[in-house]
Amino acid sequence: MRFAKPFTVTIASAALIALPFAGSALADGARPQPAATAKAPHPAPAKQVRKDEHKDAKRKAISLKVAVDQSRVRAGSSFEVKIYAKGISSGTALVTSPEGKTYKVSLSGGRATKELTVPSKARAGSKTVSVKVANKTATASFTVVAAKKQVRDDRRDDRRDDRRDDRRK
Repeated sequence: MRFAKPFTVTIASAALIALPFAGSALADGARPQPAATAKAPHPAPAKQVRKDEHKDAKRKAISLKVAVDQSRVRAGSSFEVKIYAKGISSGTALVTSPEGKTYKVSLSGGRATKELTVPSKARAGSKTVSVKVANKTATASFTVVAAKKQVRDDRRDDRRDDRRDDRRK
């Protein structure tokens, strides 16, 4: 018995150690393979990327010019605001009058025109119209001149007085 007990323990230990190795040998022969990875396309050369970004930046650059068709406008008269937006063909421009009213104007081919009227009771002096397109703002100045005073025709009144006098006689 002395011999049987240590022998049994040795065989049992060897079996326990060898079992994991034997299990893999008995398992299916196909081992899991790593999944195929998609390769990213080769990046464009640095010079080419910079040129493309530069072209995009040029396309997005907008220059804005605003002009008033008259440098002097009488109170109560109309004037035109001309808008020139380079770098954008269509969109909306916001025109703000000297009184603070805002108007939306559609751009066509990068251009637009808006007719505004100076109130008849506006004070004489320098006024400014501002226009905003995208993130650009431009202004144009003009001078408001006092409204024409009504001229009274005294000759006409004299004739009326003469007629009244003729009737009384």
